[in-house]
Amino acid sequence: MSGGMRFSGLKLLTLSGRGCWRQAGGILLILGLALVWGLPSPAPAAPRSVEVRNLGISRVGERTMVTVILDQAANPRVTPYTGANRSEVVIEFPQAQAAKLPETLAGDETLVKSVRTEVSATGVKIIVEMFPDRPYLMSRELQPMAKGLAMFRLGLRFDPNAVPAKELPPAGYPEPAPQAEQTYGASPETRTREALPATPPPPEPAAPEASGPPPTGEFGELYQLVPQARGLWDFLRGEGFTVSKAKSYDTPGKQLTRSFNLTSSRYPEMVVRVANLPSSGPGVPNINIVDLSMDKLGGKTTDDYQKLRQWNFGQIKAKYEDIGDFFEDALKPLRVQLRQKCQDLAQRHAQFISGYLRQAVPQNPRLGDEAITLIKKKVSPRFEGVQYTLSENPLVILNLVDFLNIRVYYLGK
Repeated sequence: MSGGMRFSGLKLLTLSGRGCWRQAGGILLILGLALVWGLPSPAPAAPRSVEVRNLGISRVGERTMVTVILDQAANPRVTPYTGANRSEVVIEFPQAQAAKLPETLAGDETLVKSVRTEVSATGVKIIVEMFPDRPYLMSRELQPMAKGLAMFRLGLRFDPNAVPAKELPPAGYPEPAPQAEQTYGASPETRTREALPATPPPPEPAAPEASGPPPTGEFGELYQLVPQARGLWDFLRGEGFTVSKAKSYDTPGKQLTRSFNLTSSRYPEMVVRVANLPSSGPGVPNINIVDLSMDKLGGKTTDDYQKLRQWNFGQIKAKYEDIGDFFEDALKPLRVQLRQKCQDLAQRHAQFISGYLRQAVPQNPRLGDEAITLIKKKVSPRFEGVQYTLSENPLVILNLVDFLNIRVYYLGK
């Protein structure tokens, strides 16, 4: 399905856009990935091998993005191959280790058929299987992130001006320069045509001018913490939402992290969660996450799913021979049912969701209608779910993996 990210097993939050290093460093705070340090040694430590933490595929506008999260900066070998009825791009991290990675991710049905992973003693390979005879432009970039982690992104987009591919020997082409695009999957005459380097996105729009004094108390604190979302706070108050829970997470010597839960009797199945994450260091902005979620949905399906998610490894092994069977036979059918229930609920409250997004991202008034169109798409039992990147600035993610949620990231100064 064009426009989304598909998952196998564990979910990965899609990072998208061409944000600055500060954006990438801040967004990593939300992913919750912890850096693994080696044991101290009196002798000089050898360089740590790279660990591939996670990966995903998403569709952003006309581009397909393959995103790889690493525990440290590393430039992989990226080699495209084109042959008879065969076209693929191999992303290789020699001598790298890997966390639990999905063996296969479904493609975007536009350029990419599937994404496979191969982990061995020689390293980690990510094989992006392309549709044959569909020439494409390719770009690559490596962005540093907070706490030493890094994000490698391979960008792919269709090249309508290229000559259709002819059979070529299975040999690697020269790697493209960072931020540049080259045509692949095409004849040699067009392979080396370069496109203009990608330009950074415009700065996030300034917060709207205050139309009056904000309320006092916890709701008033939201106006101060996230001034970009003033229109959203006004909208939610008008829909009867109140702060049902607020909490501080005290870290000695550091600024407090604040979280809020907003609920309304008009929409008992929904909750708006807000998290204010202070800067982790110089050059990294504060991050504010506003998440509209339907995980308050009741019923047996929800209860069964929540209980299964609490199972430990011993409980899984006692009933299932392989952990993959647990995901495929136990979790996946429930996820499909939850997506259908959330789809029905979202269509009943389509006006609220459209208004929510119009206020959350006022510079894109059509975003709400676009989200409703994506939500209405037929649920496929083949996939555990889909994520869509609705906007890059601010970053807006529509999650349809189990419980529907819409997550907005606002950057502070």
